[in-house]
Amino acid sequence: MTHLRTGLAALVTTAAAAGACATVWLISSLFGAGGASAVLATVVALSLGRREFAGRAEFARSALLLPVIGVAAAGVGWLLTAEPVVGAVVFVAGMSVPVWMRRFGPRAARLGALIALPLTAMLVVPVAPAAEVPIWASTLLALISGVVAVLWVALAREVLVLVGASPLRRRGAAAVRPAPEPAAAPRAPSKPPAPRQGRRRLPASTRMALQLAIALSVAFVVGWLVFPAHAIWVVLTAYIVNAGNRGRGDVLHKSVLRVVGALGGSVAAVGMALAVPTAGGFAAVVVIFVALFVGTWLRTYSYAYWALTVTLVITLVQELLGVSPLLGPGGLAGEAGMLGERMAAIVVGAVIGVASAWFILPVRSTDVLRRRLSELLIALTTALAPDAEDTDDRPARIAAFHSALARVEELAPAHRARRLLGGRRTVQPIDCIDAAAALGPALDGRFGDARFEGRRRADPDARSRLREAIGQARRSLGAPADLERIHSSLLAVAGALEA
Repeated sequence: MTHLRTGLAALVTTAAAAGACATVWLISSLFGAGGASAVLATVVALSLGRREFAGRAEFARSALLLPVIGVAAAGVGWLLTAEPVVGAVVFVAGMSVPVWMRRFGPRAARLGALIALPLTAMLVVPVAPAAEVPIWASTLLALISGVVAVLWVALAREVLVLVGASPLRRRGAAAVRPAPEPAAAPRAPSKPPAPRQGRRRLPASTRMALQLAIALSVAFVVGWLVFPAHAIWVVLTAYIVNAGNRGRGDVLHKSVLRVVGALGGSVAAVGMALAVPTAGGFAAVVVIFVALFVGTWLRTYSYAYWALTVTLVITLVQELLGVSPLLGPGGLAGEAGMLGERMAAIVVGAVIGVASAWFILPVRSTDVLRRRLSELLIALTTALAPDAEDTDDRPARIAAFHSALARVEELAPAHRARRLLGGRRTVQPIDCIDAAAALGPALDGRFGDARFEGRRRADPDARSRLREAIGQARRSLGAPADLERIHSSLLAVAGALEA
């Protein structure tokens, strides 16, 4: 059933993106403008549709901001075509500053995520005002694109609520979305570490913002100098590899999947162009949205599917809009050379992203894991707190715990790949993640068992044993990382929950 709900959510989200694209395309035709605004509406609708919100109020706040952000992003797109250097500087700032904003709390982090949505679309197809279209009309189209995207996504979310596949998180789940990723897990069980004397490490959000800014800046320069016809692929790959940075191991893992997926997407796009070179634009549009649906559905299973989809879709969109034709006068031979150059640009972009994450103020993957495990144990303590027994707040606290657990499980793919490569450690980070994953069923079983209250009253020391196990687990997260101790402590907590 989970697979079906995921597929249904992907279908409705993609349908909303298609509706936004068609609506803005029709409106743009009235102004005599191109299809870049439709691409902006599609990207915003697809990205916004996949995001989770704590409720309708949070979604409404985001909906009010997105159209305004879209207009600003359109200005950046115009700069990228009219004044490329200035546009690149503004683009780099627009992408990296939101990462730095995470240190100011969840609300600032959500605002930063909204800023990145339309900027990504501007990198693919900049909204450059046409000579025959007044500036006010281009600005109005950018604003309309954001409004239309929001309206279609709002409709899609209500449809998902009706069919029981709502993307809204359960009440209380938003409470554990932390702002920044600190450099290391807390040393003490009840408060964050005190500032060190002397040399002090920058917060992880600041380091990640610097990594992204440097990676994008280098990608722009290398793209313009080495791959002038494919500079977008260098910059886009560097951004994708560093976006959502969860430590340097995660960046390396994502870069490999990006290259593999990009190769598959490029070959698929070229194969389609060669097989049906005279197929109309409508056929390409259908392929684009079918691919978006499949990629959105399969993204939860592997990022490689999404990387393939993104490459295929961007290639077809640029072909439709004449930004980068697939088949030039050289036919297949010419396309083979262009495909090779594009793949080289993607590989270079991935290398730039990995180098930035590994050598510019790196954030260790184990530090990110320890921090998220600390947040998980805090949420578990809150869910088990005695004061929750006398209120109706227990379901919300359990939902918050599961949200924190989902953040831990987000780290699993990269660490699972690391385990496949082998290593000398007997216990690896993925073992700690698997042990943490066992806490979810244990907590659900504890409160789902009708005999729990009776057993608790019969054994008054059970609560203290569980509290001590959680305390030991939180203390095990101190630096330097001791994975064997963390693993055994998490297993002890699971055992205490099930006892």
